[in-house]
Amino acid sequence: MIYSLVKKTIGATFLFALFTSCAYAADLARSLISNTDENSTPENFFELGVGTTAYVGSLFNDQDGKEYEAGITFTGSYNWQNFFFDIANKASDPVLLGYTVYNQHNWSFDVIFTGPGSGLRRDENDINVEGINDRDNNSMLGGRLTGYVGENIVQLMLKHDVSRKNDGTIASALIGQNWQVRNINFHGLIGLSFRDAKHNDYYYGVTEQEATDSGFSPYRGKSSLNLDSSVGLTYPISQNWVLRAEAFAGSNFGNTKSPLFSKARHFYTVIGCSIRYVF
Repeated sequence: MIYSLVKKTIGATFLFALFTSCAYAADLARSLISNTDENSTPENFFELGVGTTAYVGSLFNDQDGKEYEAGITFTGSYNWQNFFFDIANKASDPVLLGYTVYNQHNWSFDVIFTGPGSGLRRDENDINVEGINDRDNNSMLGGRLTGYVGENIVQLMLKHDVSRKNDGTIASALIGQNWQVRNINFHGLIGLSFRDAKHNDYYYGVTEQEATDSGFSPYRGKSSLNLDSSVGLTYPISQNWVLRAEAFAGSNFGNTKSPLFSKARHFYTVIGCSIRYVF
């Protein structure tokens, strides 16, 4: 099985990119990209490549709101006896562990655990965050229901913080479909994502002490409900090389009210392209 999903840019944009549904839909996009069906068995794979992305939206402490990046991408998945392990170096959840509890009649249910990532670091990210505390990626435990309804794939997911960093909760509902045109696989998905106030306050909030030290205005994060969508294609260049292109669009209502975002854009767009070696 081939797995790829263009992620939003990291570095200066990491705080924003951490919480989009595009990232949470990685496993659903994997099924769409690889053109799997309800009767297929997960395959092990690793994928290494180079790619570039262009982003327009709200950036942390950046008036321009635009970001371009080129770099190396690495993704992979290993499945054994209903256990699975997914890794993606440029994802909000760089490590995902899971176990498939149920898989019958076109529906499956997984218990999933997302490992911690690097989060936001003043000494690692080239942005002005003096006076703002580091934000650690939280580890989350939850469930994921995936089903085939006609030609569509539907997925519902609920995750809760178990690292005691924010005690927040994330929920998402997604639907996707793919179609084949000769040897090009097209896919699209659309969904809603909900993040509660505890989760958003940890990453977007500014405490009274941080406001005093940084000059930002105090702010308490609120719960948010946003729309996310993407379309993309996969073209096999050869037996082991593939070309991927994808475009994302969605809303950021609620999140960009944080003073950490110099320019508040209520919508975002991302375009990405990569060439990958699959083994």
